[in-house]
Amino acid sequence: MRNDSPPTGTLGGTIVLLVLGLLVLVPSGLCTGYFGIAGVAAAFDPHDSGFASAFIVGALVIGGPFVAGGIAMLWIGIRRWRAGRS
Repeated sequence: MRNDSPPTGTLGGTIVLLVLGLLVLVPSGLCTGYFGIAGVAAAFDPHDSGFASAFIVGALVIGGPFVAGGIAMLWIGIRRWRAGRS
């Protein structure tokens, strides 16, 4: 039979995952969002020379993995926190 309960860990490890997840997610998310919005704003500029797509793709390629990693650490930390409390 398959056990679907998330793995539990120590409280210290859970706190480290939550803090590191937030420390990675917040700055990289703000930077990625800023460059993504700049790309979208540049797309509506009539004098754009094709750099809008480069801004958007660059933001997703460079910042996307860090945002995904921060979300993953935060999600795992929250799951461990909830599993430890029940």
